[in-house]
This record gives sequence, structure tokens and C-alpha cells, in this order.
Amino acid sequence: MTLTTIYTSNIPVECHILKGRLESEGIQAFIYDENMVWVSPFDAVAIGGVKLKVSEEQAEKAKQVLDSISKHELVDSSGSYNIEEALEKAVKKQDEIFRIKSLIRKQAEIPKNADEIKSEILAKQEIEKILAEEAEFKKLDKKEFSFSWKDFWAELLDFDGNVFGYLRQKPIEYYQEKELVEKFGISSKDDVLRVTCPHCQSNNVSFGYATDDKWDVLYLIFSFLVTTPFPLIRKNYHCFDCGSSFKLEHKTSDSK
Repeated sequence: MTLTTIYTSNIPVECHILKGRLESEGIQAFIYDENMVWVSPFDAVAIGGVKLKVSEEQAEKAKQVLDSISKHELVDSSGSYNIEEALEKAVKKQDEIFRIKSLIRKQAEIPKNADEIKSEILAKQEIEKILAEEAEFKKLDKKEFSFSWKDFWAELLDFDGNVFGYLRQKPIEYYQEKELVEKFGISSKDDVLRVTCPHCQSNNVSFGYATDDKWDVLYLIFSFLVTTPFPLIRKNYHCFDCGSSFKLEHKTSDSK
């Protein structure tokens, strides 16, 4: 097999990135003189840099892939697309999915027909898929923890088992999906919620696990039971400018 050089660079990582892209397109690629450049980077120009090579039979296709990369394009069987435009379109589509899910979860019942939901971005089949996903989410949301000492001790004494898996009735994907949609509801363009610190009026605020000390009765009981200080699992807003933690008082539309 005769190899031909289609790309050279003084930075080996660039060749590895392009090699991965070519291989994803079914083109076998090889990297030459990489070790020489790593050992003596100042001699990279003298040795011609790191070389990315492919077979002569695949050289034309490989050059087309590299050309599309230089033009910031994505290429598939349907044609070529500008990366920025494709990314913007994908973001808008994802935002539309979150918007519809957020609206559905505010309703008592899930719409039974996709025609009841209006969208200029999503097709009817995509909306039907969202409705099916939300129906499954509703089932998980109503699922409650059912405690059985018999099953609990069986899991606890089974060293190959996972007692925490028994305690967690809902899959981790449920919590991830719930948090994503809830965060979209807070940060959507239709209803932007700007959080500022009540102490210093800074907007350098983030929501997460509490960083302040909290010595209450519940905390002390848990610490006593586990014979070690219990980790703070409360969530609050935290200001990174003044270091204070606080709770956000939500205002309803009627009180504005």
C-alpha cells in the first residue's frame, strides 16, 4: 500500500484530531515523525513537521474531508452544512424540546394528541415522541418508595447486591431529565430570572450545595447516628463575591 501525505503540522495533537475525523469517515490514516517532534520540537520545521498520511486510493476523499473542516462544514450523505448554522439549529431544536416539556409538566394531564401542541421547529413525529417520554416521566414521578424490612435486609446481607440501588426507586436518568427541564424553565428567554445577592447586590451567584455551616437539630441527629459530621446536602444560592448563602424568594406574577 502506497501512502501519501495530505497534512503536516508542527503540533502532533492536530494530526491526531484529524486522524480521528478521517477514521470516523472510514479512511485509514497514519501519523509519521511524531516522536521526532515530541523529542525535539525546535527541529519540527527542519524535519517537515508531523505528517498525516493515507493510502493513495483514499487520498482524494481524505482531502475533501479536510477541505470541509477548513470551511467549517459538516458533510453527510445528504450534503454539506455549515457547522455554526447546524449548531445553532440544534440548539434551537433542543430549546424547543425543553420548552414543550416544561409546558406539559405544568399541566395536570398530558395532551393525548400531538396536534394540540404547536411548534414551528419540531415535526409531528418528534412531538409524539416527547409525549411518550413525558408519559413515562409522569409514571416515575408518581412512584414512591415502598419500604420492606425483609427485602431491605436481604439486600443488605447480599454482599454482591447494592442496598443503595434498593433505596433508589427511580433511575438516575429521571433526576437528570427533571433538573434539565426545571433549569430551562428558570433560564428560558420568555421568563428570565436574574438572581442577585441580597447582601452585596452582586449577580455572581450560583445555585448548589450549601457552603455555610448549619448546626440544627436534624444535622446533629444524623451526625450522631453515623458517628461523624454529616455532609451538608442542603441547596442554596451562593454569592462568590461576598461569600454568603441565601434562599431565593420566588415572586408570583400576581405580586409583581
